[in-house]
Amino acid sequence: MPHENAVRRWLSRTLLPGVTEDDIIQECYARFCAASFQDIQNGRAFFFSCARNLVIEYARKSKIHYMDEDLGLEACNIADDRPDPEQNLAARQQLDWLREQMMTLPSPCRDVFILRKIYNHSHDYIAQSLGISRRAVERHIGRGLQKLIEASKRSR
Repeated sequence: MPHENAVRRWLSRTLLPGVTEDDIIQECYARFCAASFQDIQNGRAFFFSCARNLVIEYARKSKIHYMDEDLGLEACNIADDRPDPEQNLAARQQLDWLREQMMTLPSPCRDVFILRKIYNHSHDYIAQSLGISRRAVERHIGRGLQKLIEASKRSR
């Protein structure tokens, strides 16, 4: 206790990150109580070193806390919803298989199917651009789907 005023004066000149002088003094007293009295040779030096170490500890903690707040990590505590590499590979293989199967469709059926299912053009637009009837577009799409379903059943 005789050195508390000196430590308080030093703490008043030191930047304290998110902690008060009283908190540091209290923690120093707790460390005094926990320490072995035989190991303390100079009470003033022990008190100042405890206070200095506590200031450093709090500064480190506050800096880490500040970085978390600055990055907004608390609000973004969400699991990564992107698929893992195995799922990416499986999806890529399925798309490659589907592309191969679509390319094996006969010419008018393949063209209609790709324009509708890949480019999402309307039946009227496809009929007009390919010079066929709207009914023919619907038949080609149906045949294309049927052939892809059959190919899928064969590959399983």
